[in-house]
Amino acid sequence: MEELEKTYREEKNARIRQRILGVKMYLVDGFREYRVAEVLGVSYSTVKKWVAKYKRGGVGALRDRPRSGRPRKYSSEEVKKVLETSPRELGYNLEGWTMRALNAELRKRGIVYNRYHLYRVVHQLGYGFVTPRPVNARAEVEKHRDFKKSEGTDGTQDSVLR
Repeated sequence: MEELEKTYREEKNARIRQRILGVKMYLVDGFREYRVAEVLGVSYSTVKKWVAKYKRGGVGALRDRPRSGRPRKYSSEEVKKVLETSPRELGYNLEGWTMRALNAELRKRGIVYNRYHLYRVVHQLGYGFVTPRPVNARAEVEKHRDFKKSEGTDGTQDSVLR
């Protein structure tokens, strides 16, 4: 049982630490499975599975096994290459990339992303889309500029996507 305590202190993965703690609470501290489940915020059957795995294979059995899954079709490096290139160099009349233009350029290169997944990839690469605020055509521009100047700004808007 010292193995549980030592492994718990050394473990970096929070999910594995929770499993070790649950097994320790049940086997060492004498808590019932339903109480362990209540304290850790998991189901009763989950605690039973953890204890059974531990009894069969020790602490190593509490670790996640590799999961299979569909391999990625495209690497995010292609998206990064496009983002590092100016849209003007590729024939777009834009100061910075928009999601629509980025998706169009990637499709030209044979890379097809779902729009929500493309947002995720762009975000994971450390980029974000910045859009300028729309200006009402009937707005009194001079009054707006005067107001912005009185607030300590020059009234210009950032229109570059970063």
